[in-house]
Amino acid sequence: MSGPQPLSRVTIDPEIIRADRRKSKKFDQCGLGEKAIYIGGSLTPRKFYVPYSQVTHVYKRVAVSKGSGKAFLTPILYLVVRYDDGQEKQCSFRYLNDADAMLTELEHTHPEISLEKPGSEAKNREKAEKRKQLDAVILEGDADRAERKLENAKEILNKRPGLCNDLIARARIKRSVDLIRPGWQALAAGILAAGVCCIVGAIVGMLAGLSKTTAILLILIGAAAVLMMINSRILPTPRRNRRTAEKEWEKAVEGMQHHINGYPGFPLPAYYAHPIVCDRLIRILREQRAADLDGALEVLKEDLKRMDHTVQLDKEDYDEVIRIKPLFLVMDYR
Repeated sequence: MSGPQPLSRVTIDPEIIRADRRKSKKFDQCGLGEKAIYIGGSLTPRKFYVPYSQVTHVYKRVAVSKGSGKAFLTPILYLVVRYDDGQEKQCSFRYLNDADAMLTELEHTHPEISLEKPGSEAKNREKAEKRKQLDAVILEGDADRAERKLENAKEILNKRPGLCNDLIARARIKRSVDLIRPGWQALAAGILAAGVCCIVGAIVGMLAGLSKTTAILLILIGAAAVLMMINSRILPTPRRNRRTAEKEWEKAVEGMQHHINGYPGFPLPAYYAHPIVCDRLIRILREQRAADLDGALEVLKEDLKRMDHTVQLDKEDYDEVIRIKPLFLVMDYR
């Protein structure tokens, strides 16, 4: 098996780098070794490497694509490695947790490498200054009462973070299942059935005298179709179907409702009860875009509706929106 290919002008002995890659900590298609950072290719995990001495920045880049339903962000997450005074190589990640874990490990082992996009430092300082100004705003009347209620609500919700996480997880699953059209499921079922028939037909054909080469080719084609449809997550399963998704969403809402029932005057309905929702409502009040809680909630709904694939968000906004937007989508912003 060939070793990883160098991207940087600085290279490491092939034998050393092969051994280093084998021992590297794996994060999806990438990895962190003792000598270098490893980056996945289009088909091969950890295909390329860059010595740590040449890496200046490693950061997340988020793109959004169409095709996930009305006004819903479909994230494409990349980790970008910047090296050799401006060269870049990016690798897609399937799960945000893997990218975050890799950045955390990198921060611990190589603190000299910046985990922010080049040039973002000034923007972050500007954003911090704006937040400082918002924190200094003194609210009055209904806005002040709403803020105090929301701050109290955050404390209540933070007592049971598992309920908040479950609410978001069930909302995402329900939204994902609701977006699958019956026609897609019928097509996927047809392809799956054709794949199974192809495999069975090839086996029967071998017994009847079909050439071994043709039979193996048919089996491979059938297996590819079956695996593709299983991994597509279009077909319903005992755990992933409309009825189960609906029941688990309702169960998550009931669990949250039971929790907040112990606190009379809780300012949000159970299906929107999340600390991030509280934070963004407080921000809206401090920005004087609404004068009371009901008005702030309506402004938040309009904000989330506008945040679709055409809107570019910074990392912090994206992380917040991608978490709470499913709560509003499954309720159709009611």
